[in-house]
Amino acid sequence: MARKKKQITLCADDFGLNENINLAVCELAAAHRISATSCLTQAGAWPSGAQRLRSLDIDIGLHINLTEKLGPDNDFHRPLSRLIMNAWLRQLDPAVLARSIEHQCDLFEQHAKRTPDFFDGHQHVHQFPQIRDALMEVLIRRYDCDDFWVRSTAMRNASLARGLQWKARLIALLGSSALRRRLQRIDFPYNEDFAGVYALTGGSARFERHMQAWLAAAGERIVIMCHPADGIDPTDVIGAQRAAEFAFLKSDAFADLLATHYCRLVRYPT
Repeated sequence: MARKKKQITLCADDFGLNENINLAVCELAAAHRISATSCLTQAGAWPSGAQRLRSLDIDIGLHINLTEKLGPDNDFHRPLSRLIMNAWLRQLDPAVLARSIEHQCDLFEQHAKRTPDFFDGHQHVHQFPQIRDALMEVLIRRYDCDDFWVRSTAMRNASLARGLQWKARLIALLGSSALRRRLQRIDFPYNEDFAGVYALTGGSARFERHMQAWLAAAGERIVIMCHPADGIDPTDVIGAQRAAEFAFLKSDAFADLLATHYCRLVRYPT
């Protein structure tokens, strides 16, 4: 009897941030080496990149940004550490948060000519207090919940296989459980497991070791994030690792790894 393959949603984050990322995402999507991408719609490379996404059979989501300037029309952004403090102290203005999220939705729809398949947050901000409330309010008002999913950062088997490193533990503590409970209460679709968290250093070899562990431990309905780019942007602090991830994801070694662990890359089933 043939063994059933595990279905993995592999999501490339930060589409639109620069042309190197856009090129990598489009190449990997065309080669069926990723199955989703999450987009920074305020960034300069988003409008031109969005046109190239329209013909690709992948999930295309909104990567909500509240921590970087990115473009001239972004009137709300704060450094991550300050945003975390303000959110936990309930010092953010709900109306400002909702307006920023709405604007990013508008930019997505303007250039992609469609609504997002899913929603998540740049640096996982969508799970923070107040921000998750603003996001849910916008989604309820604008969209049909049958047409999208929300990325949960709650980690189970796949991330635990790597020891739930300090970075993964911190992300979990910053609101993953609360976000998941909220999604359950309002019956929004979300992924059952999440992986892809590591120090974003170490080149292709380290990324390959992590990917092997994530795929080996993955269950159904998992989303694994990645950050590929076709070239190194010297202004990007993780630019070198982005290029290393891209080199591995397009290699025969990655195809072999998927086959070894009986994995198939798919769009997320809502």
